[in-house]
Amino acid sequence: MIKETIVIKSAYIFLTILTMYLMTGCSSLSLVNSWKDPAGTTKPYRKLLVVGISENVQRRQTFEEVFASEVGKKGAVGMASYTIIGVNAKPSRALLEEAVNKSGADGVITTRLASMKENRQGRTGFVVTDRGFTNPAFSGDDAFPVDVFDFYGGSVSYATFEHKTVDVTMSTSVTIETNLFDARTGRLVWSGTAVVKDPKGLITLSTELADTVVREMIKDGLL
Repeated sequence: MIKETIVIKSAYIFLTILTMYLMTGCSSLSLVNSWKDPAGTTKPYRKLLVVGISENVQRRQTFEEVFASEVGKKGAVGMASYTIIGVNAKPSRALLEEAVNKSGADGVITTRLASMKENRQGRTGFVVTDRGFTNPAFSGDDAFPVDVFDFYGGSVSYATFEHKTVDVTMSTSVTIETNLFDARTGRLVWSGTAVVKDPKGLITLSTELADTVVREMIKDGLL
């Protein structure tokens, strides 16, 4: 049974960020560090419940499907948590305990967004600061000049521009934390941190993340 050591924090998974990047393509993902419980008994996990921590149910659903599929390609069984606890239910300790009991999972993988950093640079350019008419009484479609003298030059529109500094996003760096818990004891047995430079799409990123962390877990004898 999963104990209170599993703490689910509400966060937007790249799974927030990743809305900004709808294009597909190759991103630059690397596992910057990983940790394995030195006191834990090394055993291969065969059935893994995959939990994407995100407020957006569509992103969570997509991520869990892709990640579970990649787990399956590596010889284990991956199960998306939304298929057991529901699409709209927010993952909680109680719901995950129920999902583990129903699925028979021996391990739980959780993934969450740890941080996002944007590298910005200042650029200068002209921005519109004001708009108006030289004669406010004659500034709309239904307005008519009071007399002939108001007509001449009365309806000229204008805009003023100002030379200002504007921020331009040059690059984005996303840090993602993935944890593996033992379903029976709730003990954290493995943790890894991945950094992604300029993510290009949710499916691409999910695939790369799953492939990277699962390979590392295999190397550590956990899958």
